[in-house]
Amino acid sequence: MLLFKRIFNFEKAKVEQMEKRLNRRYVPGAGFPLRTSIHNGGQSHPTVLQDMSGNGVGVVVSKDIALDPGQMLRLDLELGQHRMELDARLVHLQPHGQGFYYGLGLKFGEFQAQQAYLQLLQPVVIGQSLQPMPDNRPAQNETGFWKQIFVGESDSMLTVTTALANGPALHSFEFRMSDFFCQGSLKTGQLETGTQAPNAALEAQMSNPVFETSGGLHAEIRQIFRWIMPNLSAAVPANVRGFLQKFAD
Repeated sequence: MLLFKRIFNFEKAKVEQMEKRLNRRYVPGAGFPLRTSIHNGGQSHPTVLQDMSGNGVGVVVSKDIALDPGQMLRLDLELGQHRMELDARLVHLQPHGQGFYYGLGLKFGEFQAQQAYLQLLQPVVIGQSLQPMPDNRPAQNETGFWKQIFVGESDSMLTVTTALANGPALHSFEFRMSDFFCQGSLKTGQLETGTQAPNAALEAQMSNPVFETSGGLHAEIRQIFRWIMPNLSAAVPANVRGFLQKFAD
């Protein structure tokens, strides 16, 4: 059921704090390939995902299917080869265009189901939460280069480096999330992945990264990176988005 086995292994004791921190609604990007549907009374109804939070989902159905607030139903979520079925309670509904918006409160029967859902939420939360640091905050300590830094949830930090010689041009990036990271540069043209020593100073972590050579962790980091791309916030400039997408393809 879990989307990832080697990253985002949330501990049960910390999940309650995560739920409170993620109680705002995040709007998935239009290109995020997450499909949803609801099931009630033996019938399945396709829905259009509108928003997500740590304990709820908002979807739109194209027609009135005669549900009342408080009613229980099943929510199916599909992302690539991953599929999960969750119990949900209809909290509220309202007209939306030619259909209806349903606000659903999720009910997790077991911790693994909640863990899987929080993993599913990560690419949306990380991408949508990224905001730029003020220009005077990043240390501009490399001659001929300029850094932009964006920070977000899950201890995420995206650092984008621009080369100033012969006109400014994007040169490389480093994307740190929790205790793992990925990076790429025009020189290599490849997405590299690795881990960081927990609880170490950021400078020490990134001066001595541990690059992953086995396929499992590399594949998971590469996958989360791909899923984050369509969810990047509007605060990330279009040229940066295009540069990052080259390493996700």
